[in-house]
Amino acid sequence: MPSTFNGTGTKYYGQREHDRGGMYITTKWIVLLGLPLVPLSSWRVFPHGEGVAQDHSHLLSSGATLAEQTYEAQRVPMNWRQVLNVYAIVIPIVTLLIWAFIRVFPGFSVKF
Repeated sequence: MPSTFNGTGTKYYGQREHDRGGMYITTKWIVLLGLPLVPLSSWRVFPHGEGVAQDHSHLLSSGATLAEQTYEAQRVPMNWRQVLNVYAIVIPIVTLLIWAFIRVFPGFSVKF
């Protein structure tokens, strides 16, 4: 099961090939600061039940709830189409962030 600490670790990203029962394929990634870097494996996810709404208003803004749901996952061959879709979203975002950082700090340079 994927887990992260401060945005670093492993996490499922993406959903592909949905069916009527709610099943879908997702990919487990190595993430750094919440950004997927390396795909590890793809999984078919089977959600169980409708999900249980938990009242966490004491932790979140007033009246907010979080839905918790249990899942069963079965490993499938790597879904490269989904991997490319995630990279197609992440690479432009990272490029934009780097460009913005360089614009804000024009004298910044890395020396080795």
